[in-house]
Amino acid sequence: MNTRKVYLFFIFMFLAFTGCYKNEPIPTAEFVYAGDNGFKVPCTVMFTNQSVNSFSWKWRFGDDSVSTLKEPSHTYTRPGKYDVYLRAYTESCKEWASVIKTITIKDTVQ
Repeated sequence: MNTRKVYLFFIFMFLAFTGCYKNEPIPTAEFVYAGDNGFKVPCTVMFTNQSVNSFSWKWRFGDDSVSTLKEPSHTYTRPGKYDVYLRAYTESCKEWASVIKTITIKDTVQ
């Protein structure tokens, strides 16, 4: 009886940690962007998500702002260089891909 309990315990642990993994294609992460106001402060940047095989997204805009929308926009209120980070996930979130691009926002007075 103890051997059966140990066996069931290991099966439970295996299923708990591996889950129901789908054989999903690996995603790619990619985006393009366009900014208004000539990329001068204040500048709203629109992001077009070109990721493939992705189901959910995590954006970081380089100024402590984040989004989980597929195609967000973000307004920068200070000049500077911002590393925009996109991570694209599969439906199960077991696979992901990421890309980083730098956006330069200029001061209004130059």
